[in-house]
Parts: sequence; structure tokens; C-alpha cells
Amino acid sequence: MSRFTRLSLLCALIVSFPFGALAKKTDDKKTVSDAMRKATEFMVEKVSNNGGYLWNYSPDFSRCWGELEAKSSMIWIERGTPAMGHLFLDAYHITGDEYYLNAARKAASALIWAQLPCGGWNYMADFAGESSLKDWYGKVASGYRYCAQEHLHYSGNATFDDGTIDAATFLLRLYTEEWDPALRPAIDKAIDFMIQSQYPVGGWPQRWPLRHDFVHEGKADYSSFITINDGVHTGNINFLLDCYQILSEERVLEPIQRAMSCVLVLQGGKPQAGWAMQHQLDLNYSPGHARDFEPRGWASTATAEMVGNLMTFYTWTGDSKYLARIPDALEFLKSIEYSKDMVEFFGVKLKEGQILCPTFVEVGTGKPLYLHRADGKYFVDYDPNNLITHYRSYRTINYSALEQRYHELLEMSVEQATADSPFKGDAKVKRYPAMMSKGAGQSVGREEALELVSLLKDKPYWSGKLPGVSGENPGFSDAPLPSEVISIQSYMTNMVKLLNYFVSL
Repeated sequence: MSRFTRLSLLCALIVSFPFGALAKKTDDKKTVSDAMRKATEFMVEKVSNNGGYLWNYSPDFSRCWGELEAKSSMIWIERGTPAMGHLFLDAYHITGDEYYLNAARKAASALIWAQLPCGGWNYMADFAGESSLKDWYGKVASGYRYCAQEHLHYSGNATFDDGTIDAATFLLRLYTEEWDPALRPAIDKAIDFMIQSQYPVGGWPQRWPLRHDFVHEGKADYSSFITINDGVHTGNINFLLDCYQILSEERVLEPIQRAMSCVLVLQGGKPQAGWAMQHQLDLNYSPGHARDFEPRGWASTATAEMVGNLMTFYTWTGDSKYLARIPDALEFLKSIEYSKDMVEFFGVKLKEGQILCPTFVEVGTGKPLYLHRADGKYFVDYDPNNLITHYRSYRTINYSALEQRYHELLEMSVEQATADSPFKGDAKVKRYPAMMSKGAGQSVGREEALELVSLLKDKPYWSGKLPGVSGENPGFSDAPLPSEVISIQSYMTNMVKLLNYFVSL
């Protein structure tokens, strides 16, 4: 082989392999980056309202929805504006493009405007003012047929349930980016709100300041009950802990301690050694009801969540009281586990280590409670047939993971278990991870990523479908619902996929 031939082959290999692959990655990075920027510019400049967001919009913007149909002057806090803010910060960290940081700042401005005088947030806010919001409640309450119940009642106060914690956590995360003093007053107000609203026993109500005026179907106003549902108790503890670690706020230590002890107080006695989604303010802090399809009962998901929390509290403190009754709770979960026949009946495919349990079991009898609706009204009984579909009567629990972690902690020394305790003097100051959005870190292939890019060829957004329950509100319009909508959920889901692919390049 001649010297010229060898050189030619060597050059061909260099060009065809490493540089060719590198060029493809570089091209993909630009393609994906441009697509994400295009979709985001549309959301920020065409969809947002003063930096805030609802959930869905008709393509011509003639109608819009949060969890319920909304006014164009409104934004949604619950799974809306804070979630978009987190996504923008994720994109900023990964791409370095300050456009995303500016979008996050705009979302923060909307949330600061929406913060109530008490320091918390409602599910939604209306830039047209309180009279416009009250008018919206009147229209929704008169026309909406089911499901949202407590959403339909104007309380004039703030909610912990998918509201305050979402907004406060996002503002705190943004604050750590640049330590902008303009953000600090809103964060301080949120801390004050959380401290002032905490019950002496250590729990929090669903809403505060207390009103006691939502009496529905003859049932007491449950918004004052101690609330575990939707991660309220867990989220409040974690936010206060963030404030301690990030802001050196020592005034939150005693409220954190009370909140941890509250989990012990709320646990039921054997054989029903679990927790409920809401606990009444009676002598025993017994299970309480919420919406008509959330009956009074012990809850499997709340029990699993609190077992996990107790193990976490042990790693923070080394106090064995947090482990003492975990076996009782695990025994309760196993006692309500469905048989294989019932798992097949519900058509659920369990992963290794999972068990299937009722969402609610009756206080005293331990019977599974099933959720139904007929003639526009909900009812609860023991019949597993013809269940409502928007709220499941059964849940999967990763029982093996809970049991394994418990036994691992038992085998550790206290020093080992508490090595990373945030309460130790040498604990590292907490920083938020680069990606906090749902689906962060999941593997996304080139074909899927480029397919998402191609969907933006003819329009600057990813289409979504309007959830059925959101459109059932004749109080706003009798016009047919759109077949597709501009969906912030579609935007966030697909942006996370493209960000995951972008990171892999």
C-alpha cells in the first residue's frame, strides 16, 4: 500500500467517524435549542398574562381554562404559573440562555402580585381584581356540575393544597439564583404565613385564615381539618427546612419539630395504624372527610407517605421514636392489600415490590370504600363496580421499598443514619438541582426528540386535549369545546423531553 493510499484512508476515517458524529451532535443541539426557544417565546409573549399562566387555551384565545373554565384576566397557581417558572429555570440551567431566566422572573412577578395579604396564595388569581374573581365564582358555582366542589366556593383566603407551597418554593428557588432582594419580602411573608397558620399540635389546615363557611351536603367545612392530602404536611415541612438551610431562618426550627411530632400524634391505633388525608380537630384527631368523593377513612397513600416521612425524620434527628410504630403502619398496609383476583379485576399491572390497596378504608371495619356518581351526585359504598374514573378508588403502594428502607435504618448506627442530617452544624447549605420538572433525567432518544421538533414546523406550540372535567361548565359558554388546545402541560412535558435529550448530547 502506497504512502498516499495510507494517508487517504487515514483522512477518510478521521472525517467519517469522530468529526461526522460530532457534527451531528452539534446540529442536533442547535435544532433542539431553536425549537425549545420557539415554543417558549410563544408561551411567554403570546400566552402568558403578566408572566402568569392558566392550563389550557383555545387556539384563537377566545376561551381558556385552569382546572375549571377561567376568565382571560386570570392565572392559575395550582399546577400552573409556579410549574412553568420551574421549567424556565430548568431550561436556563441546561442551556445557559438568559431568555429562560427572564421568563422565570416574569412568572415570579405574577406570583408576587397574586400573593394575598395573609402571605399565602389561592388556587388562582385575577388581574381584573377581587370583584371580577367573585363574579367568576358565581358563574362557576351556578354552572359547574361536579368534581371541583371546594374550588367553587369563594373563601377569600389562601390554600396549602396545590397553591401556597408551589408558589413559595419557586420564589425561594429563584431567589437563590441571584439573591435578588426584590424577592425576599414575598418569601418572608410566606414564612410568616406558614408559622402563623400552624396549629399547636403541629399540623396545618387546608385553608387559612380559617373561615368555617363551606358547609356542603350537611357536612362541616373540612378546610380547617389538619391536611395531609396532596403533600401539604410534607411540603410545608420541606419548605421550612429549605428556609432554614438556605436563609439561616432559625425561627422555623420549632415549627418543624412540632410538624414532625404531629405525624406521630395523627397515627391511628392498631389494627388501623395508618393516616387519613384529613384529620379532624377532635380529641383523637380522627379521620375526616373532604370532597364528596373523598370520604372519611384511613388512606393508603397518606399512610405510605407518612411512613416515608418518619424514616426521613429519623435520619434528621436520630430519635428512635420516629421508627417505633412503623411496623404497625406496615402491618396495616399489608392488611388492606388486595388479593390477586382483585388486582386482576381492576386491571392493574403491578411492578415488582408494589401492592394494590383501596384509596380509603372505613374507620372501624376496615372495609374498602368505593366511589360512585349517579344523577350528578357522588356516593360511597362497598361495591367495586361502576366506579368514577377521575378519582381512583385504589392505589399502588411500593411496599417493598418502604420495608427495605426501614430494615436498612435498623441495621445502621445512629451516626451512620444521621450522617447527612440538615440539622448538623456542618451540614451543607441546600441548593436546588438543575432540573426539578416532572420527568427530569429520563432518557430520550434522537428519533423522539426530532419528532417533537417537527411538530413545531407548522405552529409554535404543542397541541393538547382539554380534560373532560375542565369543559363541563355551561356557566361560561354553550359553544362546542375545541378539539385541541394550547396546553401548558404539553409544553412542559415536551420541553422536559427535549431538555433531557439536550443534556445527553
